[in-house]
Amino acid sequence: MLYKNAYKQLCSLSATFLLIFFLSANFYGAPGDLDLSFGNGGKVTTNFGALSGEAENVAIQSDGKIVAVGLAYDGQNQHFALARYNTDGSLDTTFGMGGKVVTYINTIARAYAVAIQSDGKIVAAGYSISTSGNDFALARYNTNGSLDTTFGTGGIVLAPFIGVQIAYAVAIQPDGKIVAAGTYYVGFDYETNFALMRFNTNGSLDTSFGTGGVVITGFNSNNSDEAYAVAIQSDGKIVAAGISASGTSYDFALARYNGDGSLDTSFGMGGQVTTDIGGNENAVNDVSIQSDGKIVAAGYNRIGNGNDYNFALARYYTNGSLDNTFGMGGTVTTLVGESSFASAAAIQSNGKIVVAGYGRIGTNGVLTLARYNIDGSLDNPFGVGGKVLTPIGNGGNAGAGGVAIQPDGRIVAAGFSSNGTNADFALVRYQGGSNTNIRTRFDFDGDGRADTSVFRPSDRVWYLNQSTQGFSATQFGLSTDKITPADFDGDGKTDIAVFRGGTWLWLSSSTGVFNAYQFGSALDAPVPADYTGDGRDELAVYRDGVWWALDLSNGGVLSTPFGLGSDRPVAADYDGDGRDDQAVYRNGTWYINRSTLGFTSVQWGLPTDRLVPADYDGDGKADPAVYRDGAWHLNRSQNGYASLQFGTTTDVPTPADYDGDGTTDVAVFRPSDGNWYRLRSMSGFDVVHFGTNGDLPIRTRRYVYNEECAGCWDY
Repeated sequence: MLYKNAYKQLCSLSATFLLIFFLSANFYGAPGDLDLSFGNGGKVTTNFGALSGEAENVAIQSDGKIVAVGLAYDGQNQHFALARYNTDGSLDTTFGMGGKVVTYINTIARAYAVAIQSDGKIVAAGYSISTSGNDFALARYNTNGSLDTTFGTGGIVLAPFIGVQIAYAVAIQPDGKIVAAGTYYVGFDYETNFALMRFNTNGSLDTSFGTGGVVITGFNSNNSDEAYAVAIQSDGKIVAAGISASGTSYDFALARYNGDGSLDTSFGMGGQVTTDIGGNENAVNDVSIQSDGKIVAAGYNRIGNGNDYNFALARYYTNGSLDNTFGMGGTVTTLVGESSFASAAAIQSNGKIVVAGYGRIGTNGVLTLARYNIDGSLDNPFGVGGKVLTPIGNGGNAGAGGVAIQPDGRIVAAGFSSNGTNADFALVRYQGGSNTNIRTRFDFDGDGRADTSVFRPSDRVWYLNQSTQGFSATQFGLSTDKITPADFDGDGKTDIAVFRGGTWLWLSSSTGVFNAYQFGSALDAPVPADYTGDGRDELAVYRDGVWWALDLSNGGVLSTPFGLGSDRPVAADYDGDGRDDQAVYRNGTWYINRSTLGFTSVQWGLPTDRLVPADYDGDGKADPAVYRDGAWHLNRSQNGYASLQFGTTTDVPTPADYDGDGTTDVAVFRPSDGNWYRLRSMSGFDVVHFGTNGDLPIRTRRYVYNEECAGCWDY
């Protein structure tokens, strides 16, 4: 019925081509679907022989291999346990014994955290019980899984001091020093403090940090304060997060430290922040830093005095105050299943937040995920209403201890699967929608979905039909301006902008401030895009075969000769590295200067075609594509050639990601009736009436050299 209705609406639609295209575009599944190319239907379980195993955390190597760490238990003793997997989920037999490593550290030891060094060595952190109590325990492994004997004693570091201590988190600084965070028990009663240790690259304590390499932080006297997470900011400051408790009441607790281990007094109250999410028990289990410096803490909150728990998140400004643009006053709680704990979080490069943990359905435990938009709302295209519940095995329990995002946008959660007697490492991989380095274009409200919006030259008004925040109208610009919407402030929202005679004028969506900047000349073609990969678009122009870009983050000017004066600029991210590439179209040939993979050329199209490059198969790479007489011809980097009739000769092609699944949707704006006709890759065909004849749809900018006016560009 979907295809039949689409045919009636578009008149010239080819149902055969549409069906082939629609099915192939979804071959990899919708966001939140299990990735069927991984393991057995998206799931992998690993048994440690006679031992039970449980993965506590996971990390992705630069070559795409997946490292999970946790514990192996033989009925009497616990050991550090690691497993490394190939990208298809099979065990990597070049690592340890058949892909697995078990490390004996005293009689009881457990790894809670993992980090990958820039040289590929693997650092696992946790604790070990010795005669003096619990010690911070770290082990470093070579890329083949053997212990790195240049680290500590035979590859192992035990960092004891008076009392009991456990490392729950680890992070590696850019200089290679290792920061471990956890809990210090004051004596042997129930009073605990945040504990941080920093180690040199050889495993010795870094005496320039705190007192002899150790920092102990209490929030209030006689409290239980425990750090479960740590992250390094881009300026080198260290954020630790966990709980601060008094009696039976637990709150989110964060502390930020300078590079020498002293508390950063510009953060919260003297370097510390506590947040009561609600109820009497709240805990942070993971912390992440957004590209704009905001801090996301994820964990759980307890409902009443029963056994019902929610995922709980809080986002903070860089000064430690709650970010009131996130959720309700800076916090979000979500019930996933009948009860749910969040163990881990990861931030996609488009700002969406993925949280993983443990949930319950009846008497069974399931691995749970939720994905949130940058405003804290659930990302509805992900799973069912932003949530995914995954049982592993037949009955029993399952849950996630860690989560990581692959470069292609797929999501890996690691934890355990138990039948009630024995447990195994369990990994599950999900579709993320695409390589999330490709930000959503023409998304004015930052929810990850492009908005059907127009600029009306007759009244100089931008009419925005925002998918989350609804209708708005803003008068901005002149009827003769070139419209240049882009994300100049890097907040994930498209800014209203125009180019006028060499001057850029725009409204910052993050601050509402008007900006004007002279960069270029009246005869230039404006080509704003993110050429540096910093998450914000540059002011950029194309002139006589040279690309000029102004980096708004530092004021630097980039100049790149690429193309001829009469070429048509078609900048996009063709290699999926998060940076837009200079590219030109010349008489049916695409010439592309890829920032990672180098130069390439592709013969695709006719000289008079309309150019519509975008990511049509959700692999994170823009595809050469043309629109000709109502037909789309797509040269997709993953799924190959596709052609479909969708639209008419007089329609304006308006491809964008309207359903937020990371795949560009084919769409057209029909000036004669003011309708947008959209074939969304996940949500199907629809028609949106928004606009009138004479409006300019907010769409990908493509310029055509005007031979009658040398150096002029027609929109």
